[in-house]
Order: sequence, then C-alpha cells, then structure tokens
Amino acid sequence: MNKLKILDTPKKAKILITGHLNPDGDALGSGLALKLVLDKLKYNSVISYDFSNQLSEEFSYLPIHKITKKEKLEDHYDISYVFDCGDPNRLGALSELVLQSNEIYVVDHHMDLTFGTNSEVDSSAASTTQVLFRMFKNEKIEIDSEIANCLLTGLITDTGRFQYSNTNEEVFEIASELLSFGANLVEITESIYGSVSYNALKLQADVINRIRIDNKYNLSYSYVLQEDYRKHNTFPEETDFLIDVVRLPKEANVALLLKEQEDGTYKGSLRSRGNIDVQLIASSFGGGGHKAAAGFSSNENRDEILVKINNELRAQV
Repeated sequence: MNKLKILDTPKKAKILITGHLNPDGDALGSGLALKLVLDKLKYNSVISYDFSNQLSEEFSYLPIHKITKKEKLEDHYDISYVFDCGDPNRLGALSELVLQSNEIYVVDHHMDLTFGTNSEVDSSAASTTQVLFRMFKNEKIEIDSEIANCLLTGLITDTGRFQYSNTNEEVFEIASELLSFGANLVEITESIYGSVSYNALKLQADVINRIRIDNKYNLSYSYVLQEDYRKHNTFPEETDFLIDVVRLPKEANVALLLKEQEDGTYKGSLRSRGNIDVQLIASSFGGGGHKAAAGFSSNENRDEILVKINNELRAQV
C-alpha cells in the first residue's frame, strides 16, 4: 500500500470525503478539516457520512453545513478519502460507493486496516486528527482557526479530554500548536462536555442506577433501552457522553455501555483505564477502536454479550 500525500491528489479528480457510520468527533473533525483544506485549494470535493441517528448538537460549532446528505451524492467518485475507519463495512450505506472509487485514501490510527490503495496510518497516535495534523505540517498546508477547531475536536474526544492512556507529550504539543492557530478550547469543551439537555440528565440517572460492578474483572457495566428515549423524550445522539459516566467508578478498570437500537440489536462502547486492550474485545464482535476506547455492534442479547466480554477479559488477565 502506497504512502499518502494530500498535495499529490490529482486536481481534476472528483473526491468523496467520509468516515465511519455515525461519526464521532474524530471522524467528523478529520473529514471536515480536509474538506476545508480542499476547498481552499479549489479541489472538487464533497463530504458525507451515513447517519443512522441525527448529528449531535454538541458538534454544532463545526462547519457541518458542508456535509452533503448521502442521498444527494453522485454515482461515482474518482477518489475517496476515508477517515477513522479501517473496515469498509463500517462505512454503512457509503461502503459500496467508496469501494467503487478508482483510488481509496485511508487516514487512520487503528491497527485493523483492511482496505485502501494509499494510506497514512499510525496505531500509536491518539486520534486520526493527530495523524492528519502531521500530514498538514509535513506538506506545509496552512492551518487556520476553523481547521484547527476541527483537528482539536478529534484530539480532545479520542483522548477523553486528555485523560486516556493514549495521551502523551506529542498530544499536548499538537494541542498547544492548534491553540496558537486559533482553535477555541473553551467552545469545544463546553459544547461537547459542558452541557447536556435536562431530559438527557434524567436518563443519565437511570443509567447510573443500573450500573453493576463485576469485581472479578473490574468491569463497570450499564445499558440504555429504547423505552428510555421515549420515557425521557431524548434521542440516541444525546447520550454519547454516558460511557464516561459508566467509567467513573474507581473500582473499575473497564467500562461497558450497551445501547439498544430500534431493531433490538445493541451497540457497545468500551473504555479502559488500565492494561486491558478493549480494541481486542471489540474486534471479537467485529468492531474496532484502540486500546483505551472501542466500540462494536451485536445481535446477541445483553447477557450473551456480557458472557462473551467476560471471556475476552479472562484471556487478558
């Protein structure tokens, strides 16, 4: 697989920018940062994602107006830039369109890359935006305040506000440099972490009441049901912060939050504050991530998921 240089992208190419299904701050931040750069350089590009839920209002400070609805995309693109996604199956409805591109450029920080013609991947990086920042710097691409905001968003969210074990000296150096370029740390952290709706706060109380600690493997676990959204008049995208609540008990080294989907399946979020590699656990379900944070989907019920996770934990302790 060839190394990737942004400025080598053919000027006449039709470009699609995307990332994994229901993008988080890293997938959004990296994709939007590149979109801003390509717009400045007068490239023909569009950015789109497959959203099964609404885009969370916590990212309203980002230039989300640039995102094209997937229904309005063309039938073919010469080049697809894929961020924060090592498996085309995680692209959702955009998977086929990406795979039909003449070239697929992947920028990621996960170790489970399975596709792409050109790539820039570093599994030791804390976020995809960290990898992209290095590329911008190496290619002497100008970073303005709006681009810096996008890049810092991925860095903050994928390090859990600089709390996860993937936070190192380079992370702080990049954050400092992004602030010097005009990134608004207060706006980012207040929007993502500083406020939630009153109804989401009431739902949080239910999730806290359900938390159970498995002392054998130091696992903190809770769940959200579809009836919870109806009861509290909330939406799934308003509850992304709840995994950090489940992670709070000091007795736990690993946290799991299961969120029931409309079809009865579950999406799981995993966090680790110790030596447990939750990416390995997520991969057993066909999911992905990195050592400190990962996610997956499963058709199994909650009890079956817990049994499988306990088996994976047993293999690591």
